[in-house]
Amino acid sequence: MTATWRVGAILNETLADTLRFAAWYLEAGADGLTLMFDNPRDPAIGVLEADPKVTCIPCTPEFWEGLGLTQDTRFPKRQNFALSHIYRTTSEDWLLNVDADEFVYVDEGRITDLLSAQAAETEAIRIETAEIVEPLVAQDTLTFRLPMERDVARRVYVDNAELFGPRRKGLVGHPQGKSATRTGIEGVSLRQHWPQRRNGEPMVEHMIGRQDGAYLLHFIGLDYDAWHGKLAWRAGSRGFTVPLTHRIETAMGSENADVELQELHARLHKASPELLKRLQAEGARLDLQLNFDTIARRVFGDAFPG
Repeated sequence: MTATWRVGAILNETLADTLRFAAWYLEAGADGLTLMFDNPRDPAIGVLEADPKVTCIPCTPEFWEGLGLTQDTRFPKRQNFALSHIYRTTSEDWLLNVDADEFVYVDEGRITDLLSAQAAETEAIRIETAEIVEPLVAQDTLTFRLPMERDVARRVYVDNAELFGPRRKGLVGHPQGKSATRTGIEGVSLRQHWPQRRNGEPMVEHMIGRQDGAYLLHFIGLDYDAWHGKLAWRAGSRGFTVPLTHRIETAMGSENADVELQELHARLHKASPELLKRLQAEGARLDLQLNFDTIARRVFGDAFPG
């Protein structure tokens, strides 16, 4: 039996980034998208609401009040409440919970095939992260690093290994991945990375990753200005490891703050040919030939500003 699925997300991005995100999942075969806009006047709403597969929810003060929150509530809490609301109102078989910079990619087949292949008792799947890096030497493919054990990360990053922390598995962002959850399960709420039962009983979860040819492509940190603009927010919402947060705070307080932050950004998100070779040797590198702008233009035409 073919599974149906919906994407749920809360976002506050540029018009181009939002349309890239929506186009990817529409073209990937999603039966629907429910997108919550933290900025209730987001210009993407006017473009997306014309598509019958897309449900746009402006997160007005009244919306948050309906969930027992306010706009001043910490974003991670608002995100979890919003996603749990989407889960409760989804009629498709599965809800895929992702952020606007996360794109599920399947080597062979489609996301529909991946979900349809799950055993009846599987309540959720969690898809492994592949985090984008920028090669210092231009190439015609996108390159991602995969989660790695601590000893592997030390060999890959050498003098910069301390920046990636002991629990991030060689990534700057999250190594946990994101989940697709079977709908209709009573007493379930969603957290950022996985679902949970309110009574504390474990979910029946299946991990999906490189062994299955499926990845959560995470486009984190490539653009310096965007990275810099979200530093305070990410630090405040535990988006970095504690040592990296301290390193960022120290750099931000320096007289040469911009120079130090640009240097730190390069260490985290750029990759020399030597680093790429080490990632390849350790089985922690993924190269893909994808063009997200082409997909967005195909889906949205002239409405896409990229």
